[in-house]
Amino acid sequence: VDMGSGENCVLFLHGLFGTPEHWRCVMERLSEDYRVVAPQLPIDPMPGRRESGINEIRDLSEYVAELIEHLGLGPLVLCGNSLGGLISIDLCAQHPNLAKGLILAGSAGLFERSPIGGSRPRPSRKFIRDTVSGIVHRQELVTDELVDDWYTSVMDRDYVRFILRMSRATRDRTVEKELENLDLPTMIVWGSEDQITPVSTAYDFRERIRGSRLEFIDECGHAPNWECPEQFAELTAGFLPECFADSKK
Repeated sequence: VDMGSGENCVLFLHGLFGTPEHWRCVMERLSEDYRVVAPQLPIDPMPGRRESGINEIRDLSEYVAELIEHLGLGPLVLCGNSLGGLISIDLCAQHPNLAKGLILAGSAGLFERSPIGGSRPRPSRKFIRDTVSGIVHRQELVTDELVDDWYTSVMDRDYVRFILRMSRATRDRTVEKELENLDLPTMIVWGSEDQITPVSTAYDFRERIRGSRLEFIDECGHAPNWECPEQFAELTAGFLPECFADSKK
C-alpha cells in the first residue's frame, strides 16, 4: 500500500499475523502530509513465499532495507507493530543512518507471548477464533470472514511449519543491547489491554530507549493501529514533526 507524496516518508511494518491493510486507516489520515508505505512482508500464505529463504529476523530486516533502496524512499520514520517493531529495531541497529524516527506498537524484542502457544495449531475454527480473540480487545474485529481466512491458512501444513519457525525466531530475538544504542526520536504506543506484550513490556522499552515517550490507548489490545486507528493516527501525526524537523532546514 503506497499513498501520499513528498520527500518525508513513514514506512509501516505489520506483525506476524497482520497485513498492510491493518495500516490503511492510519495511512489515509497521514497521506496528506507524508508519503506512507506499508509493504507485505514475505511471511503470508501465498505460494512460493517460503522459497525466499526467510529463516530469521535479520532476513526480514534486510528484505525491508532492500525495498527501501528499491523504492528510493527519502528521509523516513519506521513504524512497526509486534514483529514489525522488532524488524524496525533491527533495521536501526544494522543501518544507523536509515531512520529519522521510530514508532513501536506492541513491539516484540523484549517479551512476547506466542498467540498460538508455541505448538502446532489445531485445524479448527474454534482454535482460530480463540487465538484471534486473544490478540485483539475489540471482539467485533473477530469476524467469520477473518476466522475462515485464517482457518484456510492453517490447513496448509508447510505454512504452519513456517509460521511456527518465525514465531520462535521472534521469541528468541532479544534487542536489549540494541535499544540502549538507539539515538533517534522514539514513540512507544501500547494497548492498555495487550495480552501478548503486556503493559510492563512497554515500560521496559521506555526505560531502555533514552528520550523515548510512551503513550497508551485504552480499551485496546495488541494491534492499536488496527483496533484504534483514529487514536493511533492522532498520536503519530503529533509525533512526526519532531522526527522530520531537520528535514525542513
